Amino acid sequence: MAPTDVKALDEILASTSALLSQFLASLSDSSPIPSDKRIADPPNPLQVFADASKLLKAHVTKLSLLVLNKPFTPSAVTRVLRDLSTTCLPALISGVQICQQEKAVWSAFLGREAAVRTRRVFKELETLLGEVKSVAQGAAAGSSGGRDSLSATGVVWESCDALAELNALGLAGLAVQKAEQWRETIRDAIEELQEWAEGEDLETEGKTDELLDSDDEGVEGDDNDSLNDLFNAANSMPADRPELKELVEQAVEKLKKVEILYKALAKRRLKAYKAVKSQEGKRSSAELLDEIADSLSTLPDMVDDLASTFYDLEEEQAKKALSECVTKARETAELARLDYEGKEDEFSTWSKKWMEAIG
Repeated sequence: MAPTDVKALDEILASTSALLSQFLASLSDSSPIPSDKRIADPPNPLQVFADASKLLKAHVTKLSLLVLNKPFTPSAVTRVLRDLSTTCLPALISGVQICQQEKAVWSAFLGREAAVRTRRVFKELETLLGEVKSVAQGAAAGSSGGRDSLSATGVVWESCDALAELNALGLAGLAVQKAEQWRETIRDAIEELQEWAEGEDLETEGKTDELLDSDDEGVEGDDNDSLNDLFNAANSMPADRPELKELVEQAVEKLKKVEILYKALAKRRLKAYKAVKSQEGKRSSAELLDEIADSLSTLPDMVDDLASTFYDLEEEQAKKALSECVTKARETAELARLDYEGKEDEFSTWSKKWMEAIG
């Protein structure tokens, strides 16, 4: 290997790594984009993500093959890295910038998701560059290597596919996808809460914890009962808490209605998304979608907090947490009551009945 080729490769590896660090830092910057940095006549950012991701996959595939093939050729790797750093990477960061500056069109919700997926691409590419650097140094020293670059390349591919998926989904499809993920989280919490309320965990039923054996020294009487409550509450609800059991049943009933709300919103509001510009005194459809998505993303954490209060046997806290969950769900339904043009429709009628049902 010519010394000049090795030096050029070291330089392009360093500059590409520095560029990735710069782009990663910009993805964490939530400050508004200055007017002089705005992209004029921006293209569709989702198409940018799809095209740039496809090109990046081609480049990293070349990199992987060059790393594996012998003899190692620094000049060929340098050319690929130079193309990659001057085409794909700037295009990806531009796509994120377009989403952010045009959030009235694409929504802040999509912009955040685009930033998250782009960040993953950059982080995985950093890992691959580390493998390339390791192989280059090994080749210079006369050793072989490169097998780890295959797995690193595969992970970059996966991250690129996830980013390109945004173009296939579109804004409405992404909203439906995320709503389904949040709904599944709530459903899982409901099922776990039901299992806890119905009795002992199947894996521990009929067994006693050796730590709670009443024959053990220092474990007896009322103290032992308290310890049993403490340790067994993680697996099942104590049998001597009828009021708590009734509250769990109420919570499960209401949370199932919250889960139904997610299904209805996904079908009638998110999937049916229609771009409508803001008018005086009215939100744009992208702004409305942002508010709906924010509410839907908040509820799963609230439900988890509610479940935790039950597992901790905190009845009063559970009542408060349940009330907060119901209030948030009602606010979400009210937020989406009218369609994107501010008119009543089938969902408007349904939401009134849902409000009455959840109480």
